[in-house]
This record gives sequence, C-alpha cells and structure tokens, in this order.
Amino acid sequence: MKYLKLFESIDAEPIPDIDVYLSRMERGLESKLFFLTKINPDCIVDFGCANGYILKKIHELKPDIKLIGYDTDDRMINILKKEKTDILFTDDWNLVKEEASKYKRSALYLSSVIHEVYSYGSSKEIRDFWNEQVFIDCFKYIIIRDMVPSLQHMKFSPIFTKIVREKSNPEQLQEFENYWGPIDNYRTLLHWLLKYPYVENWRRELHENYLPITIEELDKKIPPNWKPLYHKHYTFTYMKSRIKNDFGFDLELPTHIKIILENNI
Repeated sequence: MKYLKLFESIDAEPIPDIDVYLSRMERGLESKLFFLTKINPDCIVDFGCANGYILKKIHELKPDIKLIGYDTDDRMINILKKEKTDILFTDDWNLVKEEASKYKRSALYLSSVIHEVYSYGSSKEIRDFWNEQVFIDCFKYIIIRDMVPSLQHMKFSPIFTKIVREKSNPEQLQEFENYWGPIDNYRTLLHWLLKYPYVENWRRELHENYLPITIEELDKKIPPNWKPLYHKHYTFTYMKSRIKNDFGFDLELPTHIKIILENNI
C-alpha cells in the first residue's frame, strides 16, 4: 500500500521539515491515549506508527502489554528495529495479524490514520483498508481518533467566513480555495481552520484531505458485530484555543472523534 509513506510525497511534494512534522504528531499524548482508562487490551497494534512515539509511551505506562507498530515506510521501520525495545515494529501486515491473533484482547489503534488512507490510497486500497485490515477477527477492539465532520452540524453563521477571510493570509487562503473550493460551507471552512497553521509543510498539507468522510459515513461502515463502547464527537481544545486567538470567535463545531469498538463475535 502506498499511503502512510512518511518520507514520500503527495503530488510530488515531499515533507520539507520532517522534525516539525513529527513534533506536531507528538502533541496531545494524553488525548491520544484516552483508551487506556476505558479498556484493558493485552496487545495493541498502532497502524501507521511513524517514529513509534505512541507505543513507546504506552510501554512506559503499561509494560506488560504486547505492542506492535505497523507502517508501510520500510525505512522508518528499519530504523525502529535497531532500537533496543520489546516493541515489534514491522511493515508486514501478515505478521501483524499472526501476532495479534495470539492474544484474546488485541486492539487496533487508528490515530489520525483514516484521513491519510483516503488522501494517499486508491479506491481499492481504501476498500482493503476497511475490509482486510480494520474489521477483521484477530482484533477484539478498534480505537479510532481522527478529524471527522458531521452532517448534523452543516449550518453555521456566515459571519464566521467573513471573519476568517479578513484575518487569514490571503495568498495561502487563495491557494487553498483554488484546490478545495470556497470556505463558504461548513466542511470547507472547517477544513481550512484545521489546516492553515501548518505552513512549514504547506505544500504537502495543502493536498492532503483532512475531512474525506463524515461521522455518518463512518458509522455505516461498521459491521453489526462491532459494538460501540465509547463514542465522542468533540471540538479539539487546542484548535479551539488557537482559533479564538487568531480569529476572535469560539468554534463550537465538532472537529474530532474518539471511538472504541468491541468485536462481539
């Protein structure tokens, strides 16, 4: 699969500043580890593990849990394999399934992964992601944390668009609208508000689709044997604070989801 290639390009645009990219990924660890207080997995698979920072933190907190980091970037995986750690890092999905199947309460962790799959993957790769990697029987739990809008929150005051236009970088906003369309609808405005700060890697960020799927579309993909244990649609606190500071208004539109699903088979 070609998505999640950490050092690869989107539309021939590489990551100019990989240190900034990785440091941004490492923000908000407490939020990213929300599931540790809600379920008790004996194995966790981090899909798209990048530099392994989430698994390393889990290992500090829960050293008895079997940890597996999966990423399709074999260069990153080879670097991680050289570290002295009990964590298994691999780019072999068959090995992931084999190892996860040895445990009764294996959990698949998808943190900021779904939107990358849709940004980088073909239609077939996206279907395979859901059918052959996510909703499979070797997992007892699926944990999802990502940016997802809702059809229920499509109405908003036009004054928001006016304020954002007045206070945004005009050249950057024009480039965004040329690619994604005007910010005069909820989904595109929210997309811009999520994306505009990441100027260091702007060329790459511009082409990545942050909001490819709504929460309603996601719910339809969940097979009937997977039942929700936890479901939260919320406004990311850091983003809310940033928008208040940059644009002067309170963003109340939900921006992120946290979901835990349990396999009842």
